[in-house]
Amino acid sequence: MSMLVIGITGPTGCGKTTLLQQIERRGGHIVDCDALYYALLASKEGAALRQELQTAFPDAFGADGGLRRKALGQLVFGDKARMAQLNEIVFFHVGNAVRARLVRERAAGRRLFAIDAINLFESGLAALCDTTVGVLAGRETRIARIMARDGLTQEYAALRVDAQNPDSFYESHCGTILQNAGTREQFARTADQYLTNILKGAFPMTKQEREALLYQPRHGRDRLTKEDEAAMLTYCEDYKAFLDRSKTERECVVSAVELAEKAGFRELTAGMALKAGDKVYSVNRGKSILLAVIGKKPLSEGANIGAAHTDAPRLDFKPNPLYEDAELAYIKTHHYGGIRKYQWVTVPLELHGKIVRADGSEVYVKIGADPEDPQFVINDLLPHLGREQGKKPLNEAIPSESLNILIGSWPEPDDDGTDRVKLAIMRILHEKYGIVEEDFISAELEAVPAANARDLGFDRSLIGAYGHDDRVCAYAELAAILQLDVPEKTAVCIFADKEEIGSEGVSGMQSEAFEHFMKTLCGMQSVELTDCFANSFCISADVTAAYDPNFSEVYERRNAAYVNYGVGLCKYTGSGGKGGASDASAEVVSRIRRLFNGNGVMWQMAELGKTDAGGGGTVAKYMAKRNIDTLDAGVPVLSMHAPYETVAKLDCYMTYKGMKVFFEQN
Repeated sequence: MSMLVIGITGPTGCGKTTLLQQIERRGGHIVDCDALYYALLASKEGAALRQELQTAFPDAFGADGGLRRKALGQLVFGDKARMAQLNEIVFFHVGNAVRARLVRERAAGRRLFAIDAINLFESGLAALCDTTVGVLAGRETRIARIMARDGLTQEYAALRVDAQNPDSFYESHCGTILQNAGTREQFARTADQYLTNILKGAFPMTKQEREALLYQPRHGRDRLTKEDEAAMLTYCEDYKAFLDRSKTERECVVSAVELAEKAGFRELTAGMALKAGDKVYSVNRGKSILLAVIGKKPLSEGANIGAAHTDAPRLDFKPNPLYEDAELAYIKTHHYGGIRKYQWVTVPLELHGKIVRADGSEVYVKIGADPEDPQFVINDLLPHLGREQGKKPLNEAIPSESLNILIGSWPEPDDDGTDRVKLAIMRILHEKYGIVEEDFISAELEAVPAANARDLGFDRSLIGAYGHDDRVCAYAELAAILQLDVPEKTAVCIFADKEEIGSEGVSGMQSEAFEHFMKTLCGMQSVELTDCFANSFCISADVTAAYDPNFSEVYERRNAAYVNYGVGLCKYTGSGGKGGASDASAEVVSRIRRLFNGNGVMWQMAELGKTDAGGGGTVAKYMAKRNIDTLDAGVPVLSMHAPYETVAKLDCYMTYKGMKVFFEQN
């Protein structure tokens, strides 16, 4: 017969001891989790537990290295974050010890095994149990028992009783409830009958037990607290404002610098003396930025890194872009990143970018965002004449060389030459910006959709905007790092460029700009960069595809991300047989699961789509190549890479919340 595992819980004073004695009488093995915790603290087996507690709560340990329980209590009681940190550590190590005993007793042929834990469900130990039982008793009965057992006053005993979970908690979570209102002998008979029944296989499974056993993601609305809902709405308004002023990678950097300096960040320079809590940033050629908050621990123990990108699919001006045809002036473009070309015709466009004149002077261009500005557009073929076009495959209907932006039609007056419209446009540009046509050769000009971020839907639960990929994750990590005080480990936020074209170039993640930044920080602490990287952890903060029922054929529903289900964790990206993926290890995924579960961060596991449907990549593999443990995590997006993408507010907020706890507690 296989071993039966019973989870036993209930508030203090209810008489669980009588049930445990009945289990022992039947030859069962009992693990008292409270006793196990203190045994671990005093034994070699608990060395890792003591080390982790001492690292997290150094003030709770005496000069002799011993834990001072009262001091630890003073540190965590009344501080939810510190209590959650303590619970995460204790639950992990006690849970491992319980699992080891389960394996040992099962191998020894034990028939009955009981886990006695006040936090049976909160710790996740219920998932190890075949059934769970809660022992309850009336309030006055419990008070009387505690007074007699512990020698407490009635007032103090009542405070202990009232501080614990109500009966309704156990009634909703446990498979069986045993009431212990009578004598010890009466309850012993009740307990004996219960054990007889369950050993025959007659025990129910609660909804909570099913949920503990099965992975069944749920809509975030059903799990969202009022506090998180209010914070979510405020956060998303700030995010929309960031998007509206940051429509290119350069503008994202400018916005980041403004926000960072308001939060006390300084530009990193050689020779700076940095201490824990100092905040620095470094701009790489105006197109990417790295920010850091120095932690308490040395960089030899690693850093917590968030790596997002701020470039987005767009239309770049060609080096010689301006031409006239049929007395209409156009700009030739070269599309940047993976776009679906048909989506960009007849879409109002803005022009953003930078021109460097022949003398080296610079001019910034931003046309179309102001209500008084003109906007621009790419023509499409009328349906009346589109019969042949309609027969073409979708990706061939609009050739790349047809993505030409209409910019004018009014010719230069009193001129007998050709290209009068082109000449008129150049006159306007010269008067406004002081440029000549040759200056386009040393320009970076981008056409982006002329639309600001807006709430979508009657319920305003969604946000529509250009550039969610990947500014929704970039802003999440930026907002998180701006709020840090003094983290345990140094926190690093990266706004990378060129991800949409393979992270190439001096501003992409394949360049050594990141190494240069980290070498500077490590050098200030006399730390080897390789040691720092080996002990670091990176969240590659990039979006994933949200399941779209209109195109269900390309998604594998059991492994798809859904809007309003939280952060999408992606173990691997790539295509086909995981080609081009970093493929995070089980240990890496588990680490983030525990961190998010312990801090109320809603998350879901996801792949981009069906294995043979296509694929994609992120900066994860470039971080992993540096010997940094890396996991992709980000917001699920509908209509990814379209001129107007859609995300859910809940997912945006949960990504921010996830990045915040990652920087604070990982």
